[in-house]
Amino acid sequence: MAVMMVIAILLSVAAVGIQSIDRGQATTTALSVTEALFDEARSAAAGRGTRARILIHKELNDAEVEDRERYLSYMCVAVEGTNQAGEAQGGGWKVDTRATKLPTGVYFSIEESERVAAAIGVGKPGTMSIKLPGKSDALKECYYFEFNPEGVCVDSENAALDPGAVVVLISGARPRDEEEPTILKNNKVGFVVWRNGRTSIFRSPEQIDRAQ
Repeated sequence: MAVMMVIAILLSVAAVGIQSIDRGQATTTALSVTEALFDEARSAAAGRGTRARILIHKELNDAEVEDRERYLSYMCVAVEGTNQAGEAQGGGWKVDTRATKLPTGVYFSIEESERVAAAIGVGKPGTMSIKLPGKSDALKECYYFEFNPEGVCVDSENAALDPGAVVVLISGARPRDEEEPTILKNNKVGFVVWRNGRTSIFRSPEQIDRAQ
């Protein structure tokens, strides 16, 4: 019996360790995917001489499967429409890339992102409604980060803030109808986008907390 109890304890410890590794790999993958999406948006804005936005699904509607699965984990790039002369057409936005879904259990954290952005003094994400790819034709509310035609990440709602942005991703669980997911073991990563388009990566919670 004693041997069986020891084996059971060891198996439990191993299972917890494997779960932690899986969560760490998921956040690392999500970090790389999100950083690449920001590069794509910056290139689209500078290359076309227009504005581009990274959209993050914000529609909290657990009654709809698509919204529930996408909440805070679905991202894509939208570009502002222009006429033949390259001039903006009254703020008309269109999704320009294939959407990206973060690994299961990884979410964008608006709370953590805004907290670090305030500490550093860079811009914060705005909100907008737009038609996203999918089954629904309804407009969906999204967070967005914007790049101007020069390829600079700016806060379009507060020009007084320095160019740049902060993105924090967390590994966690979200109870039904709750806005902010619960972080599992303080598992969070992220990056800062600076004026020149370069990024500084936070690979651990400690780095994020020090930035605050």
